[in-house]
Amino acid sequence: MDVFREKKKPLCGICETEESRYTCPRCNIPYCSVACYKGEVHVGCSEDFYKECVMTQLAAARGGGSQGDMDVAEYLKTELAKRGEDESLFDQGSDGGSEESGGEEDGDEDGPSLEERFADIDIAPADTETILQCLTAAERADFESVLKDPSKQATLISPWQPWWEKDEKRVLVDDSTLSLDKVLSLPHISELVKTKPSESLPCHLVNILIAYCCSLRLYNGDLNAECVLDVSAVLSDNGVFETVESGLLAAVSTCTQSSSLSLSLGFCAVLARDVEKIISSAARLVSDVNSVSSPVYALTDLYNQLMSARELAKKAYDGSAKSDPTRSARKAQYSRLKRVPEKVYFFLVWARSYTEWGLLLESVKLQAAELSNRAEDAEVHKQAATLAQAKLRKTPKAVPAITVLNSDSS
Repeated sequence: MDVFREKKKPLCGICETEESRYTCPRCNIPYCSVACYKGEVHVGCSEDFYKECVMTQLAAARGGGSQGDMDVAEYLKTELAKRGEDESLFDQGSDGGSEESGGEEDGDEDGPSLEERFADIDIAPADTETILQCLTAAERADFESVLKDPSKQATLISPWQPWWEKDEKRVLVDDSTLSLDKVLSLPHISELVKTKPSESLPCHLVNILIAYCCSLRLYNGDLNAECVLDVSAVLSDNGVFETVESGLLAAVSTCTQSSSLSLSLGFCAVLARDVEKIISSAARLVSDVNSVSSPVYALTDLYNQLMSARELAKKAYDGSAKSDPTRSARKAQYSRLKRVPEKVYFFLVWARSYTEWGLLLESVKLQAAELSNRAEDAEVHKQAATLAQAKLRKTPKAVPAITVLNSDSS
């Protein structure tokens, strides 16, 4: 079985002293702690990111679906009602907070309603400051409280459902580097390599797919390039695995033991089942050369996302001044991503030509089942240990026996 050793993480791009544990989802700079993320060097990016997240949800109220039929005012009322806030805040301006804040900014009963203030504003293209200026001081205070409270932010974000669990594919952006039409016209693997492809490529694919699924599940449907590279040794370190078991367990080892992830075996079992579902699609469509199977689709999505991440990392590095304390971290990040998309492209071409999906599916099923059993056993042992500790805490300590001597016997 392959022994996978955890890679040394790059230094924090902000303090440049501690080992990085996270990556900023907006500028992709690695950082070590919340203190660095919210520090003076990075505060502009972190605040803008929080604002963009919430403003994106506000903009979604103009989109399709039942919630999209509401106007912005109704959407805000609904969300505040969920948190037990007073909806009259939006009906009457901000009279509830006028005594404390004072000034005309708070509004009064005669002031314009939220609907009136947003009547001439198109939410989707509007910038953050334009929207914030339409809010009263009390409304902005509530907005800021959402930014500071992850539990409140969670109420604004819909749980993501994996595309491989539905009868539809993940939507690729219109300006994708590689569209599905182009995928259908990809060359045969024999046109890229003159020799027969290695028999270990299916094992490598499993390692890549579990990293892809891990990133999407951890980031609620968004792909984080750093997470993918952390989990997949094939993409980050040219890892070589001769069996499906070793390719899968290498990723599981990283997920459970890496300090930046620390995921449970149960979560890893879900990822293994995800890979099984993706490969099962290819096993059913193996004879249809005009279709895009789920593994090919996943690799296409991964390729496009990694190309975008590499472009952003290059721009961030090229645009940083030599005196910028984050320049070295940005360079390291770009260097790490530089050749990864080409690796994914190779696997994409190979997957289009591969035909033994049924055999690969059986191997993945076996490993997924074994991992699920391990996860269940671990959970049982954990519950038993918790119960034993609880009993120990309730059991009174034994009192040492005291021998009383009879005075007559002395």
